[in-house]
Amino acid sequence: MKKFLVALVAMFCVTAVSAQFSNVGIRFGAGTAITAQYDLSKANHIDGRIGFGGGWTSITGIYNWSLKSFDWTPGLGKWFFDAGVGANVGTGGGFTTAAVVGSAQLGIKFNDAPVSVTFDLEPTLNIVGGVGFGVGSGVSIAYHF
Repeated sequence: MKKFLVALVAMFCVTAVSAQFSNVGIRFGAGTAITAQYDLSKANHIDGRIGFGGGWTSITGIYNWSLKSFDWTPGLGKWFFDAGVGANVGTGGGFTTAAVVGSAQLGIKFNDAPVSVTFDLEPTLNIVGGVGFGVGSGVSIAYHF
Protein backbone atom coordinates (compact mmCIF):
# COMPACT_ATOMS: atom_id res chain seq x y z
CA MET A 1 0.00 0.00 0.00
CA LYS A 2 2.87 2.39 0.75
CA LYS A 3 4.28 1.89 -2.76
CA PHE A 4 0.85 2.66 -4.16
CA LEU A 5 0.62 5.91 -2.16
CA VAL A 6 4.16 6.92 -3.17
CA ALA A 7 3.22 6.34 -6.82
CA LEU A 8 0.02 8.35 -6.34
CA VAL A 9 1.95 11.23 -4.75
CA ALA A 10 4.42 11.18 -7.65
CA MET A 11 1.56 11.26 -10.17
CA PHE A 12 -0.02 14.17 -8.25
CA CYS A 13 3.25 16.14 -8.37
CA VAL A 14 3.72 15.51 -12.10
CA THR A 15 0.12 16.51 -12.75
CA ALA A 16 0.57 19.64 -10.63
CA VAL A 17 3.49 20.72 -12.79
CA SER A 18 1.66 20.16 -16.07
CA ALA A 19 -1.91 21.16 -15.11
CA GLN A 20 -3.19 24.70 -14.93
CA PHE A 21 -3.98 24.97 -11.24
CA SER A 22 -5.47 28.22 -9.98
CA ASN A 23 -3.78 27.94 -6.58
CA VAL A 24 -1.54 25.79 -4.41
CA GLY A 25 -1.15 25.94 -0.67
CA ILE A 26 -1.00 24.25 2.68
CA ARG A 27 -3.80 23.16 5.04
CA PHE A 28 -3.47 22.79 8.79
CA GLY A 29 -6.00 20.58 10.57
CA ALA A 30 -5.72 17.12 12.13
CA GLY A 31 -2.51 16.92 10.08
CA THR A 32 -0.85 18.99 7.42
CA ALA A 33 -1.74 18.77 3.74
CA ILE A 34 -0.34 20.10 0.48
CA THR A 35 -3.28 21.45 -1.51
CA ALA A 36 -4.02 22.34 -5.12
CA GLN A 37 -7.15 23.71 -6.76
CA TYR A 38 -8.13 23.27 -10.39
CA ASP A 39 -10.90 25.57 -11.63
CA LEU A 40 -13.42 23.91 -13.92
CA SER A 41 -15.41 27.14 -14.29
CA LYS A 42 -16.31 30.18 -12.19
CA ALA A 43 -18.99 28.05 -10.52
CA ASN A 44 -17.01 24.94 -9.57
CA HIS A 45 -13.54 23.56 -8.90
CA ILE A 46 -11.69 20.47 -7.74
CA ASP A 47 -9.53 20.48 -4.62
CA GLY A 48 -6.80 17.88 -4.29
CA ARG A 49 -4.76 17.20 -1.14
CA ILE A 50 -1.95 15.02 0.03
CA GLY A 51 -2.01 14.91 3.82
CA PHE A 52 0.47 13.80 6.46
CA GLY A 53 0.30 13.64 10.23
CA GLY A 54 -0.07 11.36 13.22
CA GLY A 55 1.51 8.46 11.34
CA TRP A 56 -1.07 8.75 8.54
CA THR A 57 -0.80 9.58 4.85
CA SER A 58 -3.92 10.43 2.88
CA ILE A 59 -5.11 11.63 -0.50
CA THR A 60 -8.32 13.63 -0.78
CA GLY A 61 -10.24 14.90 -3.80
CA ILE A 62 -13.28 17.18 -3.41
CA TYR A 63 -15.60 18.60 -6.08
CA ASN A 64 -16.67 22.07 -4.87
CA TRP A 65 -19.37 24.49 -5.92
CA SER A 66 -18.78 28.22 -5.48
CA LEU A 67 -22.05 29.07 -3.75
CA LYS A 68 -21.77 32.68 -2.67
CA SER A 69 -19.39 35.64 -2.61
CA PHE A 70 -19.59 38.53 -0.16
CA ASP A 71 -18.31 42.13 -0.15
CA TRP A 72 -17.96 42.35 3.64
CA THR A 73 -14.55 44.07 3.47
CA PRO A 74 -14.22 45.60 -0.01
CA GLY A 75 -10.91 47.31 0.79
CA LEU A 76 -9.33 44.09 2.05
CA GLY A 77 -10.67 41.37 -0.26
CA LYS A 78 -13.57 39.29 -1.48
CA TRP A 79 -15.10 36.67 0.83
CA PHE A 80 -16.49 33.41 -0.55
CA PHE A 81 -18.43 30.34 0.55
CA ASP A 82 -17.90 26.99 -1.20
CA ALA A 83 -19.30 23.53 -0.49
CA GLY A 84 -18.58 20.14 -1.99
CA VAL A 85 -18.29 16.39 -1.74
CA GLY A 86 -15.46 13.98 -2.46
CA ALA A 87 -13.43 11.00 -1.32
CA ASN A 88 -10.43 10.27 0.87
CA VAL A 89 -8.05 7.29 0.95
CA GLY A 90 -5.53 6.96 3.74
CA THR A 91 -3.08 4.58 5.33
CA GLY A 92 -1.35 4.49 8.68
CA GLY A 93 -1.02 2.46 11.83
CA GLY A 94 -1.42 -0.75 9.86
CA PHE A 95 -4.83 0.30 8.52
CA THR A 96 -6.15 1.49 5.18
CA THR A 97 -9.27 3.64 5.09
CA ALA A 98 -11.61 5.04 2.48
CA ALA A 99 -14.18 7.71 3.21
CA VAL A 100 -16.80 10.00 1.72
CA VAL A 101 -15.95 13.61 2.58
CA GLY A 102 -18.08 16.73 2.62
CA SER A 103 -16.69 20.25 2.67
CA ALA A 104 -17.91 23.71 3.67
CA GLN A 105 -15.39 26.54 3.23
CA LEU A 106 -15.49 30.21 4.18
CA GLY A 107 -12.54 32.24 2.95
CA ILE A 108 -11.14 35.51 1.76
CA LYS A 109 -9.09 36.24 -1.38
CA PHE A 110 -7.06 39.37 -0.67
CA ASN A 111 -7.07 42.30 -3.11
CA ASP A 112 -3.43 43.37 -2.82
CA ALA A 113 -1.79 39.92 -2.73
CA PRO A 114 -2.30 36.66 -4.65
CA VAL A 115 -3.18 34.91 -1.38
CA SER A 116 -6.32 33.48 0.21
CA VAL A 117 -7.11 32.16 3.68
CA THR A 118 -9.87 29.59 4.09
CA PHE A 119 -11.57 28.07 7.13
CA ASP A 120 -13.32 24.75 6.56
CA LEU A 121 -15.46 22.05 8.16
CA GLU A 122 -15.34 18.54 6.70
CA PRO A 123 -17.78 15.83 7.78
CA THR A 124 -16.31 12.41 6.98
CA LEU A 125 -17.97 9.00 6.75
CA ASN A 126 -15.45 6.13 6.79
CA ILE A 127 -16.69 3.20 4.73
CA VAL A 128 -13.55 1.02 4.56
CA GLY A 129 -11.25 0.22 7.47
CA GLY A 130 -13.98 0.69 10.06
CA VAL A 131 -17.27 2.49 9.64
CA GLY A 132 -17.44 5.78 11.49
CA PHE A 133 -18.41 9.42 11.27
CA GLY A 134 -16.43 12.50 12.27
CA VAL A 135 -16.12 16.19 11.57
CA GLY A 136 -12.75 17.80 11.00
CA SER A 137 -11.77 21.41 10.58
CA GLY A 138 -8.82 23.26 9.14
CA VAL A 139 -7.24 26.49 8.00
CA SER A 140 -5.70 26.78 4.54
CA ILE A 141 -3.37 29.37 3.06
CA ALA A 142 -3.05 29.38 -0.73
CA TYR A 143 -1.04 31.21 -3.38
CA HIS A 144 -3.05 32.10 -6.51
CA PHE A 145 -1.57 32.09 -10.01
